[in-house]
Amino acid sequence: MTKISLTPDEHTMLWNDFRNGDRDAFSRIYEIFTADLYRYGFNLVRNKQLVEDCLHELFLHLHNHKKSLGPTDNIRFYLYRALRRRLLDALKKVKKYESDEHAFDHAQFIVESFESQYIEEQARIRQQQLVLEELNKLPKRQKEILYLVYMKGLSYQEAAEVMDISMKSVYNTVNVALTSLRKYIRKSLLREEALWLYISFIIHMVFPNT
Repeated sequence: MTKISLTPDEHTMLWNDFRNGDRDAFSRIYEIFTADLYRYGFNLVRNKQLVEDCLHELFLHLHNHKKSLGPTDNIRFYLYRALRRRLLDALKKVKKYESDEHAFDHAQFIVESFESQYIEEQARIRQQQLVLEELNKLPKRQKEILYLVYMKGLSYQEAAEVMDISMKSVYNTVNVALTSLRKYIRKSLLREEALWLYISFIIHMVFPNT
C-alpha cells in the first residue's frame, strides 16, 4: 500500500470536512490512518483483539461526536494520542496491569516486510537487525518515544503531548536512548553507521520525499 503524506493544510481541510459531516472525509481518514494506528497500538500492548476493539471504539466515538471535536493540523498525532489513552483505560479495566508504569511493558519494535526490500544488501540487513534487537532491550518509555519521534515523525512537543510528559523529558529520553545504542554499537564492534543507517531508514519511511 502506498504511503500517503498530507501537508498541514491538507490535514486541516480533511479534518474540518469530517467535523462538518462529510462522509467521504470520514472514510478517507479511516483508510489513511487505520493501519498505522493498528501498528502503533499493537507495538504498545501486543494484543490484537484489544487494539481492534479500541480502534473500533475510537472511530465510533469520532463519528458520533464529530461536531464537538476540536481542530487539528495533524490528524495522525490527534489519533495516536486518543488511541493511547483508550488502550491505557482498557488495560486498567481488565486489570492486567496495576498502573500506568507497567501498561506498555511488552511494547516491541517490529520489522515489516517492506523493510527488507528497501535495504537490499545483506550486510546492512544484518546490521539493521542487530540494532533492532538492541532497540527492543531499551526501557519501554525509551522505545515508545523513539517510535513516535523516528518511526512516526512526531515532533518532540507532539510526542510529549501524546504521552502526557514534558518536552524536556522527551528530549532527555531520546538522548539517553541514542547514547545507549551508540555504546552498544561500539561494544559489538559494529560500525556506528549501523545506528544511523537504521535511523535514516526510519526517517525515509516517514518522510519519503526528503
